[in-house]
Amino acid sequence: MGVLKRFEQRLEGLVNGTFAKVFKSEVQPVEIAGALQRECDNNATIWNRDRTVVPNDFIVELSAPDFERLSPYSGQLGDELSGMVRDYAKQQRYTFMGTIKVHLEKADDLDTGLYRVRSRTLAASESQDPQARAASPRPGAGSPVTQGGGGYPAPPAGLPPMPA
Repeated sequence: MGVLKRFEQRLEGLVNGTFAKVFKSEVQPVEIAGALQRECDNNATIWNRDRTVVPNDFIVELSAPDFERLSPYSGQLGDELSGMVRDYAKQQRYTFMGTIKVHLEKADDLDTGLYRVRSRTLAASESQDPQARAASPRPGAGSPVTQGGGGYPAPPAGLPPMPA
């Protein structure tokens, strides 16, 4: 990732994080949808002239209040967001290595209105088999992985959360 891209992400996180703290608004699904699209764009890997692969397994970390509000709908919301990612990828001519999954998780370090998206690319056999996922985690899009993270890149240390 280039220096300008990192700067843009930090600036966006700082501005959005400040607004979220000042106005204390809840996370809306449309914000998550936009973040998933950005996650695809930021982690797209060009395999050849005709194929650009993007992550297919996403974790959306939410503040405790936002998680409690959205978790009763997590199955349906995950399916809707997966469909949205699929449609966006089709428009951008992206491809996936396996089934698209979107999971919601609670993150105690986030305030109301803030969220964080992590992603990885899983081959079809891994994304369909939870035991294979636990047995052989793979990093997505060249990002570093922490042990016990299941292949998801670790949240950036010392940076404000990236809300949108």
